[in-house]
Amino acid sequence: MLDIKHSQSQEVIKVNYFWLRDHCRCPRCYNVETKQRRYNLLDIPRDIKPENGGVKYLKDGLVLEVTWNDGHVSEYDIDFIFNSQVEKLIKRKSTSTLKTPWNLPIILQNERHSRFRFTDLVSSDVVVRDYVAALVRYGIAFIDDVPANTTMTEMAIRRAFPVMKTFFGEMFTFTDAADHADTAYSKEYLGSHTDNTYFCDAAGVQALHCLQHVNGEGGENFFVDGLHCALELKRRNPKAFELLTRVHLPAEYIEEGQHHIHSAPMIRLDPVTQEIIQLRLNVYDRAVFNTIPQGDMMEFYEAFCEFLEIVQSPDNQWRFKLYPGTVVVFDNWRVYHGRYSYTGSRTMTGCYVQRTDFLSKARVLGIID
Repeated sequence: MLDIKHSQSQEVIKVNYFWLRDHCRCPRCYNVETKQRRYNLLDIPRDIKPENGGVKYLKDGLVLEVTWNDGHVSEYDIDFIFNSQVEKLIKRKSTSTLKTPWNLPIILQNERHSRFRFTDLVSSDVVVRDYVAALVRYGIAFIDDVPANTTMTEMAIRRAFPVMKTFFGEMFTFTDAADHADTAYSKEYLGSHTDNTYFCDAAGVQALHCLQHVNGEGGENFFVDGLHCALELKRRNPKAFELLTRVHLPAEYIEEGQHHIHSAPMIRLDPVTQEIIQLRLNVYDRAVFNTIPQGDMMEFYEAFCEFLEIVQSPDNQWRFKLYPGTVVVFDNWRVYHGRYSYTGSRTMTGCYVQRTDFLSKARVLGIID
């Protein structure tokens, strides 16, 4: 281990020799154009260490030069080394204010920050950044004044993100016709849920646009911030929260030509920072529950039911009618959505966005690290 001192903060950290050599950014080790390493890890000797007297501070202590015992010379930006440590990452995440957990009163106070006009979105990169930032902060955003057809809906989404293709297609249009083995293709009530719990990698973002609703009523949509609900469960019952982060709940989707199965916790945490990174809830797609012994079942069901009570509380449910012209875009890893039953004829269009594409855009725009 090498003791490295920051010249400005005077902080000292211990860094593993092999890690330090692995992070050499010289032209022989790192391609600055592709941002990729050039070498085989096995090229680094296991007993790598600095030569005697081979550690120097340059440029007023802002750069570290290391001459290694195999003759290689590396230079490091001191801030790069310090900012790359797991302790720094945890501290940055724990003080993050990027996300605003919300219940009904909070989101109503902030609704204006999540609404954007279609023409502004198309014409302004600044508006695109504000729109993506709203999705990061609240998990939900609206694009208003979108012509009520699938083509223009797709244009609105593609302004920021590529569209994800699934067996539903890229852009999907649906009514109550049973085109797929899914309750969404009906007029029935749909409780709070996330989509694709049966996929190995659920869509990160979803968009919905009501193209028409005639000769009937009902069908109001509602949204619930799963992040707020999970944090509330953690506050009320830490043991129940921990259980839902640990127990894998199986999900399944079956129709002709399709059979998807996946198991994962309802609340997924980052293994390093312990931040909540994904909420997963769909009582309709649950498969046979066979991931824990029968003796542990009641404890899990108690935790599950306590969480559902929070999710289904009217104080946490944002209910409104979707009308032609407004596209709602929401984080499928965070925000639960549902729908009341309806009568008449209703046509919806929408699509998914992969999680990696959503996060990539947010990074490119400087919204997240």
